[in-house]
Amino acid sequence: MKGIKSWLRRIAAHSRGGIRRQVLFLVLVCGLSTFLATLMLFGYSLYGLQEVLEMEGRDIEEVVAESVSDSVGKHTRAWLRTTAENEAAHMGRELAVNSDDVEFLAGSMTMLMQSRDKYGMRQIVNARDMEDIAAGTPYLHYSPQLAAEGVDGELAAEIGQAANFVDVLIPLSKTYWGYRSVFVVASRKGYSICVDNIPGEPGQSIYPSPEARTAFLERYDARQRPWYQMAQAKGTCTYTDVFLAEEGYLGMGCAAPYYDENGFAGVVGINGSIEDWQHQVSQVSIGRTGISFCLDGNGRVVLSSVGEGVLAPGLQGADLRENPEPTLAEAARRMTAGENDVVKVLVDGQEYYLAFAPLQNAGWSFGTLIGQDEVLAPAQEVASLVQEEMKDFYEILGQTFAGGAGKALLLLLPLALAAFFTSGVLADRLVRPIRALTKGVQEIAAGNLDKKLEIHTGNEVEELAACFNEMTEELKEHVQRLSQAAAKEERVRTELEVAARIQAGLLPAPLTPAVQAGKFSLSAFMQPAKEVGGDLYDFYFLDEDLLVVTVADVSDKGVPAALFMVMTKTLLKDQVLRRRNEKDLAQAVAEANDALVQSNTTFMFVTAFIGILNLSTGKFIYVNAGHNPPLLCRRDRAEYLPKAQNPILGVRGGMAFAAETLVLQPGDSLFLYTDGVTEARDEAKEFFGEQRLQEILSATAGQGAEKQMETVLEKLFAFVGEANQSDDITMLALAYGKKDEN
Repeated sequence: MKGIKSWLRRIAAHSRGGIRRQVLFLVLVCGLSTFLATLMLFGYSLYGLQEVLEMEGRDIEEVVAESVSDSVGKHTRAWLRTTAENEAAHMGRELAVNSDDVEFLAGSMTMLMQSRDKYGMRQIVNARDMEDIAAGTPYLHYSPQLAAEGVDGELAAEIGQAANFVDVLIPLSKTYWGYRSVFVVASRKGYSICVDNIPGEPGQSIYPSPEARTAFLERYDARQRPWYQMAQAKGTCTYTDVFLAEEGYLGMGCAAPYYDENGFAGVVGINGSIEDWQHQVSQVSIGRTGISFCLDGNGRVVLSSVGEGVLAPGLQGADLRENPEPTLAEAARRMTAGENDVVKVLVDGQEYYLAFAPLQNAGWSFGTLIGQDEVLAPAQEVASLVQEEMKDFYEILGQTFAGGAGKALLLLLPLALAAFFTSGVLADRLVRPIRALTKGVQEIAAGNLDKKLEIHTGNEVEELAACFNEMTEELKEHVQRLSQAAAKEERVRTELEVAARIQAGLLPAPLTPAVQAGKFSLSAFMQPAKEVGGDLYDFYFLDEDLLVVTVADVSDKGVPAALFMVMTKTLLKDQVLRRRNEKDLAQAVAEANDALVQSNTTFMFVTAFIGILNLSTGKFIYVNAGHNPPLLCRRDRAEYLPKAQNPILGVRGGMAFAAETLVLQPGDSLFLYTDGVTEARDEAKEFFGEQRLQEILSATAGQGAEKQMETVLEKLFAFVGEANQSDDITMLALAYGKKDEN
């Protein structure tokens, strides 16, 4: 607006001066000279106007191009960062489930091997005695060395007792059905107990061919496989590098050692096909130029959405940290260091935006790229349109000025003859519209956009006045649009504030000491990452002895997540209140899930933890639907409850849910939370973490719900500092009775 006013003032300045006095003075000398001087002055004013308009037009082109490019770049970076972090978190959770299963198998096998005298003998099929083995069938395999040496009585007894482990192995392997996977318990003594999952029809053979069976029996020794050797060397649960499986496909495994009374006894592993992970990575590619990939801790591409080029995966892939392209090598170094960011890189001669985030459990990093040309295409298109429009404007302006000059030249001769006789009249008639134009331009420059120039001279001055009138109308409309946009933004902000107050009003009111009556204490807290959020907590009584507590987390944030949260809260509470019996809690959750699926048109999902505490007996029945495991604080120690075995809510109907039971003693407490607590980050991008939360609650065990909540909030906010909150934070502390002082 200031630039336009300055432009108008410069135009007004060109029209100042004693034109009438000059005309009268020159007419006294020569009528023709007077006319020529007037014509030259008018032409100079038009030329100056054209020059100013062209200069302002070039400035507009540059500002539009830069603004659009900057805006597109900022939005693209934020979008790519969010996409990379979300996908890395998703894949990290998948890897965490896999490593948890391996640790469970290793612990179970250790317990069995250290207590073999408690187990009887068990027979399972030997691969060497069977022509074929169906997928999902447990079998025994001897290494070539063990098969040649033979099995003595002591080792045969050990194998018979170890065979009882199939009772653990078979149920867990069924949860991986549909994915190519191998569950194996490999003893250091040369025997292995295995279950193979092969995608396809049930009962499919685990051998690709008779030749493959022969090769497997003659050569396969689990102790020589990379997953066995890595787990044995590290002595802990670990993910392997990509290796070539016996069946010929690229695989990756997670393995952990198990022990007997003499120490290291063997390795338990779950090995899978890279193809299953490759499919997931390919689905995340963005746009027509998008590429997604995973980098391992050695800087090698292990998963990718492309099959060729520098980002193609391979068994012996190159270390990207040593790539000759410095931008790509630096990005690879930062990825292997566990950082997350959005940077520009050069890949195979093309410029890309690269967003990356770490996969915590495997020591990998996930990256996604999109071509810079694809990102900036909208900005370039806008800049081209502006240039074309300004070019057309310059042509019209030049034609207008040229036409005016031509008309003036045609009128030169008769006007020159008449000027000598009618100099006074012509001078007044010439100067009057210019003065009116000057005065009108000055008012417009002062901000009076309602000013209209009423000039009817039939020449260029009238045309210029019409142009000024059109310009003031456009300026006025532009100002109105700006005002409407500001009003709309204020209305949206007000509506979000109202939504935040409504959401806060949906939370239950704090319980008074009279209600708690010394039987329990309860404290809850919720802080959304935006104005409104997708977390919820709830508590209410079924009767005077049954207290219901709920904590849930919707898969998104903002207004859509808040609306989905309200629907979830209503359905869960309605189903529980309708039954009013803690024994029916699992059925109530299942019914709420079915209702939620029917209404879920936005494809969101919810993780939830809901439990019912009997205040008279301390019996606590709960259902964990894919939610973070709460902490049980007992005897100055906080321990996590077992991880959720139930599905999340809102994804699939007809699912069965199982309830768990524990008994709280006086002084015990439960701490429920959403992942916004453990995944809160400080300014250095470090997570608050489950271990830190466990240590804080261990230090406050037995101090009551209010004290626990106060301490966790103090430690959490001190840790986060000035860092931005990235997710909703919700917590609920429930303490049962009072701790026995004796």
